[in-house]
Amino acid sequence: MSYDSLALRVIANEFSETLLGGTIRHIEQVNAHTFSFKVGHAAETHWLTLSAHSVHARAHLIEKPPPAQKQSYLADFLTTHLRRGKITAIEQLGWDRILKITVQPVSDEPIQPPPKAIIAEMMGKHSNIILIDASDDRILESLKRIDETVNRYREVLPGETYRLPPQQGKVDPLTLSKETFTELFDGQVEVGWRQLFDKIDGFSPTLSKEVVARAIETDLWDAYQQVIAYFDPVNTTPQLIMDGDEPLAISAMPLQQFRNTTTQAFDTMNAAVAAYYEAITLKERIVSERNVLKQALKKQENLLRRKAKALQSDLERAEKSEDYRIQGELILANLHTMTRGQERVELQNYYSPELEKLTITLNPEQTPSENAQTYFKKYTKAKRGYARIQQLVSDLDADQETLQLYVSELESAKTLEDLQHLRSVFTQNGYLKAPQGRKQKQSVGEGPFRRYTSTNGFQMYVGKNSQSNDLLLRQIAKPSDMWLHAKQIHGSHVIIRNPENRPDIPMPTLLQAAQLAAYYSKAHHASNVPVDYTWARYVVKRKGNVAGYVHYTREKTLFVEPAVPSSKKK
Repeated sequence: MSYDSLALRVIANEFSETLLGGTIRHIEQVNAHTFSFKVGHAAETHWLTLSAHSVHARAHLIEKPPPAQKQSYLADFLTTHLRRGKITAIEQLGWDRILKITVQPVSDEPIQPPPKAIIAEMMGKHSNIILIDASDDRILESLKRIDETVNRYREVLPGETYRLPPQQGKVDPLTLSKETFTELFDGQVEVGWRQLFDKIDGFSPTLSKEVVARAIETDLWDAYQQVIAYFDPVNTTPQLIMDGDEPLAISAMPLQQFRNTTTQAFDTMNAAVAAYYEAITLKERIVSERNVLKQALKKQENLLRRKAKALQSDLERAEKSEDYRIQGELILANLHTMTRGQERVELQNYYSPELEKLTITLNPEQTPSENAQTYFKKYTKAKRGYARIQQLVSDLDADQETLQLYVSELESAKTLEDLQHLRSVFTQNGYLKAPQGRKQKQSVGEGPFRRYTSTNGFQMYVGKNSQSNDLLLRQIAKPSDMWLHAKQIHGSHVIIRNPENRPDIPMPTLLQAAQLAAYYSKAHHASNVPVDYTWARYVVKRKGNVAGYVHYTREKTLFVEPAVPSSKKK
């Protein structure tokens, strides 16, 4: 970036043409380090931005300010002292990146208040915005307060006298003669840009490198003179240098040091600076938004990983259901060898290829037959638990597939609009918290499709739109899942998850899923809606890759009344 002394010199000159004599009507705080001043002048309105950002400190005009934040104490203080004030002087202080704007406040009192001055120091991490009494240079307030523990030479505190930063003893670029120029560098044949930067006031690294770049085709003094010519505002050619889509620099002159770049010309330096920082701000917002979304996906990924670990433990315990059945069967097969009162029995395991002995724990207060029934009850309960866990694993699989889809979409998102759309989706799906005071259009955590649980314990997914329908079919549905859709009627796809690969789906579940397909279709007001159903393996997307459009075979049809089950999963 090259917002240097030359850029400020040109901008200050443009300010004098547009703002001098204008009235400050309003002051807004854009963020923690940036303020916008609404200035009325000659029936026109201008917005002046002053920023003390540690990297992007600047002063320039903008078309309109971004949404204001909550006003800080300094914003209120500036408004109190400057509102309705008339701008009487605008100047750059020496060759520093320091802009001074003098304002004559207006009062209803007979005695008019003394003039004030806003001083914007644009010096990297030392940048500051200071309000002083222009009659005696007394500091009234500042964005950053600096006491002697930070800087012994120069305190910036209310009541202290404003002093310029320490001067570095460099030579004035406009009064520098050829003889003095030669003496500065001891007649060296080759001079590096840093030597120019260290010895000539107002020269930034970009300007110094430009002199060196131009000196390739001529001598150093002539190259210097070419650059100095642009210090006259009449000669400036404001431009923005782009490296592809990346803003590289702003300049008051053509820059020969940059190769393979494109240049966009502007009528004013203010316009060039505004375009540059608009591009920079957009880039930073894109980076910031992408990082927020990445963190949201990472958090969701960790959550799903913990769920998977917990479900795996539950699944391992549920898989013992078969052990309960075997123990019950072995007890029944050996009733004639057992009596009430036994605490354990050792029986040969006919269900194992090795036919090893199996020790079975018994309840001594029950008969052998009652012990067998106890194990069968444990088996039935564990079996039901196993089916439920399988459904939860199926749910988790759908969540992981959805997460991977969003990871891919985030990687391919290029524009801020793309990222903001994803933020909206993430918020609706529960990956991000909704802004305070803003209502959600759908249940948080529901995901890209609606979820229901049937009376038989099956998970039923319903698409919300064509993209959601497409996701269900392309990435969520397995071949053994059941697919349903209102017959020849526009509506949502419905999937019944079948993680156990059952050869049939219970009719109560089929009817509930069909009612959902009817309810989320164009025929939801009808009393009898035909709904087709078939295994997902027989459903394929139509050619042309149109989201939501499919072709299916081996279907059957149910006629149902549209309804939504009360067992919606949250």
